[in-house]
Amino acid sequence: MLRLNPSTLSQAFGQQLLDGGAHLKPVFEQTLLPLISKRLLDPSLQRSNSGSIGLGSALSLFLAAHRKAPKLVAEVGTYIGNSAAALGCGAGMAQQPVQLITCDLHPCTQQPFAGLTLPKGSKAQVVQGTSTKMFEFLASKQARLDMLHLDGRLMKEDLKLLSQLLKKDTLIALDDCEGDEKGHMNLDLLRRAGLIQNHAFVEPFPRELFRYWGLETRSVTGFLLPQSEIIFSRQ
Repeated sequence: MLRLNPSTLSQAFGQQLLDGGAHLKPVFEQTLLPLISKRLLDPSLQRSNSGSIGLGSALSLFLAAHRKAPKLVAEVGTYIGNSAAALGCGAGMAQQPVQLITCDLHPCTQQPFAGLTLPKGSKAQVVQGTSTKMFEFLASKQARLDMLHLDGRLMKEDLKLLSQLLKKDTLIALDDCEGDEKGHMNLDLLRRAGLIQNHAFVEPFPRELFRYWGLETRSVTGFLLPQSEIIFSRQ
């Protein structure tokens, strides 16, 4: 009997993302990495009580967005816009407009796509306020999300709204998915609300996977992978 768990799924999903995105290595190294580094070194963008995503998580989001090719992405937790840039850069590889909306109580940027060359019509919108405020706005537009990145704690009020926004094939990324950090808290909330019955939890990718790209780093980003996109193949 073959048993798949969050760890074995992590190895398989991460390996496929790295193999399938091998041709994007120059884009990651020459476009996204310098942009991320520049923002991290800009004192005007920093906030003492927050931290930006690490290299492994940025690469994970970049490759997952490339694979999913989402047209509409929502994000909780803007900060300096590095995760939004990784998502936009990856999604933009499909050569179709990318719409991203992100929220933060105290965002340090209003232009998370600044410095990126994305398909015409792409746009990033920053909502200064709670996740509930952003989800209410999206629900009022009858939006349906292709991808969701949670880099902030969900509130109970969000769950009913997410039931309207999530699709069976929405790809969900969970930041800080280790120990008792917020990623696992968000995972538990989504499970208890019955919102991810059609998804499989994928642990953050292990260090050894990133070494295929010559990177000594780790990721704390987990994924909720739509079960409809887990396909058995003879090759």
